[in-house]
Amino acid sequence: MVPAGRGAGPAHQHRAVKGRVRDQQWPGTLMGLGIFVALGTLFTVVPWTLMDPDVLFRVFLGFCFGGNIIGYARSGLRLGMERLEWFLFNLLAVGPIFTSLLLWTNYLGHGPVQVTDHDVRKVEQVNGLLFYEFRDDFLAAYPFARASHRDSYAIVGDRVHVSLADGLFGIPVVVRKEPFVSGS
Repeated sequence: MVPAGRGAGPAHQHRAVKGRVRDQQWPGTLMGLGIFVALGTLFTVVPWTLMDPDVLFRVFLGFCFGGNIIGYARSGLRLGMERLEWFLFNLLAVGPIFTSLLLWTNYLGHGPVQVTDHDVRKVEQVNGLLFYEFRDDFLAAYPFARASHRDSYAIVGDRVHVSLADGLFGIPVVVRKEPFVSGS
């Protein structure tokens, strides 16, 4: 049997693939950057943001897996990535970077600050952090928002100035905490 097609060679039955997987460095670089950005945000802005951790985790997962819903052929293949690389890129770069960007924008774009004073019930020291517990149970649901580094202030104090503001997206943030000793 003679192969069909032009010339003496066998005919190709498949049409040419439009997208091609390319060897490139930038997706891996962004994945590494995404991990470090997420860690930095976790230890800085997340404790200051008064948001339910479950909601924050859902937002993070939405950003991580949202790119996979678009479809690999429309986006990942056009960018020259393999399927696993596209999945990991969304998980390790897109999700952490967009979540961090959202939290930082909310914090840095906050509105007017309201300062309130709160009496301290007790202070616990854990690994260089001071966790304040207030008599009026202010910030009781957010233990890391009540924490301060031991070396940040010269005194522990029996009262604390807490500065709160509404963030750019309406999520409240703690702008500043400052302990002081009352005069009573």
